Amino acid sequence: MRFEAAPDGAKRLHRFGLAIRAQRERKGLTLADMAAAHGYSTSAWSRYENGSPIPPELPAKLDELMETQGMFAVLWDVVKDEMWPDRYRDYMRLEGAAQEIAEYAPYVVPGLLQTPAYARALFVAGHPEWSEDRIEREVEARMGRQARFGGDDRPYLSGVLDEAVIRRIVGGPAVMREQLERLLPLLDTKDSVLSVAPFTRGTRCGLDGPLILLTLPDDGQAAYFEGLVNGQLLEDPNGVRIHRRAYDRLRVESASLEESTALITAAIKELRP
Repeated sequence: MRFEAAPDGAKRLHRFGLAIRAQRERKGLTLADMAAAHGYSTSAWSRYENGSPIPPELPAKLDELMETQGMFAVLWDVVKDEMWPDRYRDYMRLEGAAQEIAEYAPYVVPGLLQTPAYARALFVAGHPEWSEDRIEREVEARMGRQARFGGDDRPYLSGVLDEAVIRRIVGGPAVMREQLERLLPLLDTKDSVLSVAPFTRGTRCGLDGPLILLTLPDDGQAAYFEGLVNGQLLEDPNGVRIHRRAYDRLRVESASLEESTALITAAIKELRP
């Protein structure tokens, strides 16, 4: 699934960074002081002040350090909703609230499971015209989407990966090996279940693109289906139900835990020097 920060969102991030710098200088703090206070590196603080996406827990820490009575938390609520193009904004809002996320990935590792190096390789290959700074901003934005998985409100994640996903080498053998090694522990946990849909299972059940299904706190359902040209967000119960059934068939057709583990492990071994 392709998410790229909107131009207006990038401008707002830049203004957010200027606010950080202004408050830091008002307090007489250096970047090294900021790093010592909260553990992020001086280079990370420099990126944040220059408009890179920030970790979602940072606004509260900024308010505490700068004594700004919630100013940064309020600013971030505005900025984060404007980071994405209109066609993705509603999806991002729903994803941020979802209690369960189910995803079918036929081409590449889902963004919520990507390592920074894997994500960077995808951006470099897909957007050769982008500057290094733009690429780093996009990588940090993608990593920011993963922050919920480290918190108490982490969603339950279910995923089906086509075997092409684990066979397609993105970023070179070392990057791909790191990515696959990250997937292995997530195959079966209390918060996640992943499986591989092997080539040997043949044709998939009518899905020709990535699919994401969201279960919301009020038990509402949403589906995002990406075709060859663009994506479509569905909240209509009938439309979501059709895609949910297609995903359920994919789960049935995919490999068992043991088979999925063996397929990923074999792919890792093939990538070793």
